Amino acid sequence: MRRPRWLGPYRLLYRIASGGMAETFRAERLLPDGAVHEVAIKRLLDRFNADEEFVVMLADEARLTARVDHPNVARIYEFGVVDDQHVLVMEFVDGVDLRALLRRGRERDEPVDVVSAAFVVEQALRGLEAAHGAQDAQGRPLELVHRDFSPSNILISVRGDVKLTDFGIAKARLSRVRTRAGVIKGKVKYMSPEQTAGKRLDVRSDVFAAGVVLYHAATGHLPFHAPEDAALMVAIRELQPDPPSRHGGGLDRRFDALLERALAKDPADRYPTAEAFAEALAEWRRARDPDYEPRRLGQLVERFFARERREAQAAFAEIDREAAPDAEGTPAHERRGYTRLVDTGHFTDDVELDPVADVDAWLAQRRERAA
Repeated sequence: MRRPRWLGPYRLLYRIASGGMAETFRAERLLPDGAVHEVAIKRLLDRFNADEEFVVMLADEARLTARVDHPNVARIYEFGVVDDQHVLVMEFVDGVDLRALLRRGRERDEPVDVVSAAFVVEQALRGLEAAHGAQDAQGRPLELVHRDFSPSNILISVRGDVKLTDFGIAKARLSRVRTRAGVIKGKVKYMSPEQTAGKRLDVRSDVFAAGVVLYHAATGHLPFHAPEDAALMVAIRELQPDPPSRHGGGLDRRFDALLERALAKDPADRYPTAEAFAEALAEWRRARDPDYEPRRLGQLVERFFARERREAQAAFAEIDREAAPDAEGTPAHERRGYTRLVDTGHFTDDVELDPVADVDAWLAQRRERAA
C-alpha cells in the first residue's frame, strides 16, 4: 500500500493533470464526523507560489466562482495555503475535458458526433449564462466575462454532465487583478475580434468564443488559421470562416446559420446572450436527434478513456486510506498550519484555522516575514 500525501485537511490520492502554472489532484476531505468529501485540488507550482499576482488570481477565481451556483459550472469550495503552498479546492468531476475528448476522437479516427458536440457546447453555454448573470452580496451584477471559454475549460463526466471551469482570467467588477489597457489574455484561437484588439469586452465576446468551440468540436477544424499568433489575430478580425457544412459530417445550412451569427465580427450581430445561443443550439439538436440522452456522452468518455480509467482505479486502490496524516497520528481535521484565505461556505468550520483568513492580510504578513 502507498501512503498518501496530505495538504492540511486534504488527502491527495493521485495527480489528475499538470499544466504550466499548477497541478491538479484528486483528493479527499476528512470531516470531524468521519465523513469523506471527494474534491479536486489545484496546487500552484513552486515557482508561482511566491508570485502575488498568481495568488490573487486564484483567490479571484474562488471568490467569483462562489457567486455562480449552476449545475453546469464546476463549484469552488475554498482557497487556502498550507506549508507555503497555495491550493484551490474544487468540485471533482470524474471525466475529461473537451480538448482531450476531441483529441482522442482524432487519434481513434472516430470523431465525436455532431449531436454530442452540440450538446456539450449547449450545456457549457448554460453555465456561462449563469456566470454572466452572477451578482455580489448586495445584488449588484458582477459584469463577469470568462475570457477563456475553450475546450480545455469544459469538463465532461462519465455520467454525461458538462461543467464549465477555470475562471482564473475572468474579468469582473470584483476582480482584484486588473488587466492593463491593451493587454490580451486568453487562448488566441478562441478569442473574439474585440479581444484580439485589446478592447473592452462584454458577454458577447464569450458568445463568439463558444462559436469557435462549437465549430471546432463539430467539424474537427478551427474556423481561423494562421502560422503564428499575430497573423491569427488579424484573421479573426478580418476573415470569414468557411461554412461548417463545407467540412462534411452531415451538417446543414441551419447549423451554418447558427455559427454565422455566433461568429459575427460585430458584437451587435451576435446572439445577445449565452442563453440565446444555447436555446438556438438546443432547438437544432432536438430536431436532429430528439431522443438524445446525456448518458450517450458519458459512455463516449468511458469508452475513449477506458485504459486511463483503469489506471486511475488502480492508483486509487494502492493508497493506504487508513494511514494517519502524520507520524503522531493527528487527525487531518485537527492539523494546524492550514489557512483558509477564501471560504465559499461549503464546508463547516472543521479546520483549526490560523488567525489570518484574508488574502490581503496574508500577503502583507508574508512580505513582512520575507523582509
